[in-house]
Amino acid sequence: MSDAISRPDLKTLQARLNYLFETVRPHGKPKYSVRDVADAIAGNQDDKVPVTSSYIHYLRTGERDNPGIRQLVAIAKFFGVPAAFLLGEGDVDGVARDLAQLKAAVEFKEAMSDPTVAQFAIKARGLSPAMLQFVAVVLEQARELGDSGHNDERAGDAN
Repeated sequence: MSDAISRPDLKTLQARLNYLFETVRPHGKPKYSVRDVADAIAGNQDDKVPVTSSYIHYLRTGERDNPGIRQLVAIAKFFGVPAAFLLGEGDVDGVARDLAQLKAAVEFKEAMSDPTVAQFAIKARGLSPAMLQFVAVVLEQARELGDSGHNDERAGDAN
């Protein structure tokens, strides 16, 4: 998968901020909300930067596009990126690539923590590339049928 496919155009503050919300998330939990980010920034007693969830929402929607430097630095610090990323300066593509790789690694780790998924991986070892491609197609078709199993509690497995 190429970088152009895996991430959107990051030419605006809005796009870069939304990219952070899409790619950076706490381990094993849903994506951060604007409230999560605002609360974490407000809870940082060292910086004491006034950032509200409404303000972050306005930045995400593009209603505001010129935050103060303290707000920008605080948001960047929360997401663990240099403030230059949000400004569109420096190696924006490199940071985005690193974030995409980190997200993929987290998703892989979370997937492999599921014993059923781990068993699939173990059984797939040693298969030819053609056979792995075949299995990938079958799995993709299963997903398209809506049987991804993300929300079930595997109640049937207990019987």
